[in-house]
Amino acid sequence: MIHKRIKLFEDKEVFLSTYIHDDIGTYGTENGRGAIIVLPGGAFAFLSPFEAEPVALTFMQKGFHAFVLEYTVGDNCKYPDVLVECSRAIQIVRDNAEQWNVDPNKVTLMGFSAGACLAGMSATQWNAPEISAALGVEPEYIRPDSAVIAYGCWDNSGTIWNDPEFANPGASDFPKNCPPQLDLINYVGKHVCPLFIWHNQQDRYVPVRNCLMIAEEMCKLKIPVELHLYAGGEHGLSVANPLSVQDQRQQAVVEANPNVSMWVEMAVNWITRL
Repeated sequence: MIHKRIKLFEDKEVFLSTYIHDDIGTYGTENGRGAIIVLPGGAFAFLSPFEAEPVALTFMQKGFHAFVLEYTVGDNCKYPDVLVECSRAIQIVRDNAEQWNVDPNKVTLMGFSAGACLAGMSATQWNAPEISAALGVEPEYIRPDSAVIAYGCWDNSGTIWNDPEFANPGASDFPKNCPPQLDLINYVGKHVCPLFIWHNQQDRYVPVRNCLMIAEEMCKLKIPVELHLYAGGEHGLSVANPLSVQDQRQQAVVEANPNVSMWVEMAVNWITRL
């Protein structure tokens, strides 16, 4: 495995960690493996370790090259910087596609919670002129080929901060102030990449209607979308395997809701079909 931690900008602490197969004489990867760029959650206040390396290792075992983006969180997290950081990660993977044996046409963003918001922002706003200008590339070069959205919010101002039932006081000022770009649903159009979405009905931080509203829009536009809504579970289950379980209580939740862990295999099948 090639495991590196690459600094993406000279002037700030943003890193991309690689989990790359050596691929020495491996049959079937002549055109490159698909790449998964993992965006951990944490309410833009921190980066959850349970939604970082455990995800990368799980999908590396499924045959993908994996990468984990440590994007800016806390007081310094703002637009357009955080989307530039995500787009820079896509740029780095494609720049090194030949060296790392990556298929540049199979780059998937995989975000969880706040990271899912960032993945959704990239999926819907990769063509914003200020993003490609900041990186000196054509917009299409930083377009994700697909995105996996795990318990992410598409309408932050309407369904989070104006609904006390789902308020998260631990979130950073970025979602609390909610710039227009965080209401992702308003940016959905024909340019959006295919989406795989999964959510838990009992999620106490992101209302379930968020996944339903984006799936409905994707269907109207006839863009490939797959939606899995689980009756049990809770927010933050990540890959729901021993690598990602945080404590005994969460282990009990996973054991009581075995269907949730099936999202991994479903996502693998979906990405592979694309």
